[in-house]
Amino acid sequence: MMVKRGYIYNIILLTALGAYVLNIVQEGVELAASTTEKKANLRKRQLMEERILAVTKEAWPECVNLKMSAEACKDFIDKEIYDLFTDQDRYIRSIIIGKRHKSDRLYNAVVIMMNDNDMVEGRDGDGIVYYDFTWDGSGELATEEQQAAIPPILAMEPTASLPAGTELAATEPATAPAPGVPVVSTATDDYTPITYDDDVPIEEAPLILLNEEVEGVTGSTIDEFITAPPPEGGGTTAPIAGGVLTDGTAENTPEGDAKIQDALAQEVTVESAGERIIEPIDCSGLTGESCCLLIKLKVRDHDINGNAIQCSLDYVSESTKKQYWLNHRGKKVHIFSNHNNMVSKVPNIVGDWPKGIVGAKFEEWLREAGAPPLIMQ
Repeated sequence: MMVKRGYIYNIILLTALGAYVLNIVQEGVELAASTTEKKANLRKRQLMEERILAVTKEAWPECVNLKMSAEACKDFIDKEIYDLFTDQDRYIRSIIIGKRHKSDRLYNAVVIMMNDNDMVEGRDGDGIVYYDFTWDGSGELATEEQQAAIPPILAMEPTASLPAGTELAATEPATAPAPGVPVVSTATDDYTPITYDDDVPIEEAPLILLNEEVEGVTGSTIDEFITAPPPEGGGTTAPIAGGVLTDGTAENTPEGDAKIQDALAQEVTVESAGERIIEPIDCSGLTGESCCLLIKLKVRDHDINGNAIQCSLDYVSESTKKQYWLNHRGKKVHIFSNHNNMVSKVPNIVGDWPKGIVGAKFEEWLREAGAPPLIMQ
């Protein structure tokens, strides 16, 4: 009887143990299934967030919040665009817009900001223009050759013409920027994009954008520009400034003309050799070209590197011409950096793709795009 009781006890014990083990296994299976389901749901959520991000992300505050350098920010943005964006937007390029440095190639150029009428606006809308660095004067008068060594031409008004014998590198509107090409800015970070109709025929466009800089153009000397016949009389002359080549038909105001006449009446003087500050120059009431003439009349010497003071004409960001210039290059992300090469403003997507360009036509458009010029904003 004792044997039977022990046998029955063992059977009950084994049955209970089996039930316990089965319960543990079932719980394990359920836990594994639950974990797998959770992972699947998490991945679905991530994919959904990525799709939403690809559609809605237009700014990268991480670059400012994490105190990134301009290059680190660019790498971060480029990777996100490649990984998360779809269709045409995968071709969006980021461009570093840095502050000018005295070591820049065009350090000797004063950037003259104009409005759509080719009249000087200046950085602050008051017509005042600035040279951003100290001038290392040589104490010697700039030669005619040094005076005529103007910066490259980046864009031109449709009715403008280059001097005889100068070949235009390209007259098609510039397109999407190539990756990794820095853009130099001398003004503010206050670019607010507006919509501009990209379907405007090139002959009706406000600017002809050059896919390549037109370098080596021999500009006017001071005397040549002063004595040149006016454009409306059929006369032509070499440009006195680089950047934008205008058609030369804009006219100074009477007050502006008075500033030029006063400068011409002054005796030619050359400052002593050494480093000095070039005072802000009042170009209100002057065209971009006349402002450049005024600058050159006030800074007669070449520097210790053998370069005369020069000018690069550009348009203020609010102008139709500048908006056309920027937007016609397609979508891009502007990364503004300070003098320490750190990101100074949250990068945003600006501009848009040309209308009606999709599929193979869009890819062909990208392949034919030239490198963007050095935009001096």
